[in-house]
Amino acid sequence: MVEPTDDPRLNELRKRIKELNNKGTQVLIFLGFGIAATVLLWSTDLLNAAQQDLLLGAMRWWVLAILPTVIGILPLKELRENNLRWYGFLRWLKFVLLWLAIILIVVGTTFFVRSILVVEPADNTQSTILRLRVTPLCPKTYGPKTLL
Repeated sequence: MVEPTDDPRLNELRKRIKELNNKGTQVLIFLGFGIAATVLLWSTDLLNAAQQDLLLGAMRWWVLAILPTVIGILPLKELRENNLRWYGFLRWLKFVLLWLAIILIVVGTTFFVRSILVVEPADNTQSTILRLRVTPLCPKTYGPKTLL
């Protein structure tokens, strides 16, 4: 491990790079749990074809988010130790990659939420009111739930 230097800017960049690496690790943990939950939900017989397609879409976006996240936590700081320009570049690179991963996660999350909340028209076909049907996780225990 590199010892802290007398240059406060270099120490600040080193600290910020470490923080971005920690955030990238947290994003990877979320992606692991999110993808696992999506696979488990997708493999059940409780969902219709449209819901399964939406879950597959969520999974695809979340898998795409893995690549920038992993690139963002690579230990690139050691390639040019104590170099102010290199550390500045790495900080911006990790920042951009983390935001790219977050954008991909948000898109995947919209697919995931849409797969769970299915919008259905009200019983009265002349009405423009929509009801949200929340798909129960255990249909034997719980009946269909409708919310206004």
